[in-house]
Amino acid sequence: MFNRTIFWGIKIWQVAALLAFYAFFATQHWLVRWLNSGKRYNSFQAILIDYFVVKIVLTLPLWWLYFKKWQHKAIQFKLIMHSVTAPIWVCGWFYGYRMMQDLMGGGYLTGDAIWWDLYIPGLFYCLQFAVFHVYAFYQETILQKQREQQLMQAAYNSEINALKAQIRPHFLFNTLNSISASVLVEMEHTRELIAILADNLRYSLKASENESMTFHDELQFIQNTLDLEKERWKERLQVVYKIDESLLQNKVPPMLLQPLTENAVKHGIAKMVDGGTIHISTRKSVKKIRIGASDTGAGIDETFKINMFKKGIGLKKAHTRLMKLLNEPIQYRQQLVVGIEFYFYIPINTIK
Repeated sequence: MFNRTIFWGIKIWQVAALLAFYAFFATQHWLVRWLNSGKRYNSFQAILIDYFVVKIVLTLPLWWLYFKKWQHKAIQFKLIMHSVTAPIWVCGWFYGYRMMQDLMGGGYLTGDAIWWDLYIPGLFYCLQFAVFHVYAFYQETILQKQREQQLMQAAYNSEINALKAQIRPHFLFNTLNSISASVLVEMEHTRELIAILADNLRYSLKASENESMTFHDELQFIQNTLDLEKERWKERLQVVYKIDESLLQNKVPPMLLQPLTENAVKHGIAKMVDGGTIHISTRKSVKKIRIGASDTGAGIDETFKINMFKKGIGLKKAHTRLMKLLNEPIQYRQQLVVGIEFYFYIPINTIK
């Protein structure tokens, strides 16, 4: 109930707190005047008009301005603006209080004493907004601590998830090793395939933890991947490597060549009755390395050309990643006879 919003984002409990604040100072004001008058002053009307009509009506718009509209402004800006709004507030109270007293038949200070009706409201303005700002700072500090705790919890959860993500592959490695150990001696080839799969999973985990790998390691991963594909397609899939060995120690972003070879198998060789050949090649081109994967397959149609970097996962993510890392696109060209080649460029020895 107390957290319900009334207007301007002001909640019931905030209005109640403001009324209590005003009631406290109104009581003090009345008590001082009562004692100074020899206990004869009993004008509750003037106190009610002063605090619960004029002051509160003038304060609420400024409270909204400073703590809602300018909530995220710097304190220096707010202090400068207070030097403008404080005189306006005091003048508003001065003439508003007198107008209300005239309407109600009450009195107010005149002559030299009129300065008290400027000094006291000015002092009250400074006091009340100082309290408001201190409370707002306290609330912001509490929220900041809550945000820090949430960030710490999120970081902790992220760390735990990262550890879990590492534990799961290691568990899988151990499982593959157990399966490999249980394979009959007569099925040595199956044992070799399981070992290749374990090596690929291990490389994938390592690649997820590093921004770059040597092209030698990347090429070994591609060879393992295509060896596993050859077990599926048998003689329908042939692979030819044309690699400049002087480039094997160059650093490259990992897992960029794999989507190209996967595309060559899926959209090129798989569609051909007699299969075909995939060529993996590298060569120096000025200050860059050209890395490509081509096939002798069915090629691509116009629909695939339009959507190759917009839909799907492999080519799209590889293209986006390469653009973000090096501002280099994945390019393609139609082969002279059949098939298509995808290729990209990597600067020589600049990926660390």
